[in-house]
Amino acid sequence: MKRVSLLFLLVLAAIPAAAQSLDWSAPGSTGVADDGTVSSGLYIFSGASFAVKSNAIATIEARYPVTNTYGSATSKTPAWSTLKMTYSDNSSTAGSVVAALMEVDKCSATETQLCSITSADGDGSITCDVCTWNGGLDFANHAYYVDVTITKTDTPAAPKLYQLAIY
Repeated sequence: MKRVSLLFLLVLAAIPAAAQSLDWSAPGSTGVADDGTVSSGLYIFSGASFAVKSNAIATIEARYPVTNTYGSATSKTPAWSTLKMTYSDNSSTAGSVVAALMEVDKCSATETQLCSITSADGDGSITCDVCTWNGGLDFANHAYYVDVTITKTDTPAAPKLYQLAIY
């Protein structure tokens, strides 16, 4: 047993410190749909994506709880400062994907938006955008979630969320 433990510690020590600090990520299909969105039946979770159904016109919303994957035993304050959104948007006016990182004070329940990304109008190709904020996250005093709103005002539009990440 000592050999296995020693070998594990040697392998762990060989990994650079940056590789040991994990970030947070979530596929679009893992969101918790808003009650109004659920009752409308106008959204679809498919594979990794979250989107408005192809034959529907709607605004839908989902939330993605952020957990401290850095490790509460290691630190309750990871230095993460970047939100990344992977999405597609094929319309210049009829569709969009918006992701906002929200901080919730554990005592007062006050919510603060740390940063927000709005999809760039494009040809429907999958792309990534980021936003940054100062100060990292403080899981000792706050909870966090990413609020995603997808808007589709015409059926040819096909905005989709594929992934969120915080690092």
